[in-house]
Amino acid sequence: MTTAVKELDPDLVGRQLPGDLTTITRHQSAITDNALHAASDPDAAAHAHSIWFLIIALRGMGISVDELCALADKRDTDTLLFGRCGIDQIQPLAVGHTYRTTASIDSTARRTTRDGSILDSLTVTVTLFDTSAPDEAVGAVTSVYLFKRGQN
Repeated sequence: MTTAVKELDPDLVGRQLPGDLTTITRHQSAITDNALHAASDPDAAAHAHSIWFLIIALRGMGISVDELCALADKRDTDTLLFGRCGIDQIQPLAVGHTYRTTASIDSTARRTTRDGSILDSLTVTVTLFDTSAPDEAVGAVTSVYLFKRGQN
């Protein structure tokens, strides 16, 4: 049985994370395309593979995953899991462009699993803006990070 674990800080909900700037260089895009066995269509070279939404979302929180874990009071006995991810792609990402991100913690939750473990979740949304059109979002990524609380 899991020992008492303090609740997630309710003040986390609505917290703005620092955000970041990321440029998709032609070199990084080519490496990604090669690793994903993406088609090498010359017309597609102007657009980055959609996996870049996830890459920018991780970089674009403006904090590391370890720092996110610290916000969730993750202990050595806890396990971090990636719950789910939703991508709202408004327009394709362009190779050579720089993207500014805003990021926030949207919600926290706690539930007890069938085996009696405590599972806390933290939902983070990262919104992407092309710096060449800074007022129009090109997409957003909403990720749910799960913290399976272990025994002390």
